Amino acid sequence: MTILVTDRGFAPDDWTQGYVPLAALSDSPSDDYELAIDLRCSALSAGEWRRLCRVLPRVSLIRLGLRHFGDVDALELARAIRGHGFTGRLRAHGAVLARFYTLVRQAGFSEIELDQRQAQRQPSEHWRLADGWVPDHSQRGPHSAASS
Repeated sequence: MTILVTDRGFAPDDWTQGYVPLAALSDSPSDDYELAIDLRCSALSAGEWRRLCRVLPRVSLIRLGLRHFGDVDALELARAIRGHGFTGRLRAHGAVLARFYTLVRQAGFSEIELDQRQAQRQPSEHWRLADGWVPDHSQRGPHSAASS
């Protein structure tokens, strides 16, 4: 069972459409909607970055895997994706620690995906924003504090 960490705490995963690897997407426009990309690694080649930028208007959710707790490349990629104008859901999963929640949110992620074991080891009350930092709600998922 997948659990999402949001600014409101834990929430069940509401994404039911599945994920598509970036390499499987065509560069041509299509009628796809509710499309989600699964980026298993933050190390994109120049060609992969160009492809991602071309398909961003068709994408509702990007799921980006963090390989280790110090995966600065994933944070930089999240910032670059947001900088390219993506306002959809940007989901981190993998090696994410509760104490870095604010850092992950500051990079542009709107939510974090945990499996059951991760959620048990790091309960909801551990995932808090740092005092004084207010999220930019122009880039948010459906569970952010401003969407209520």
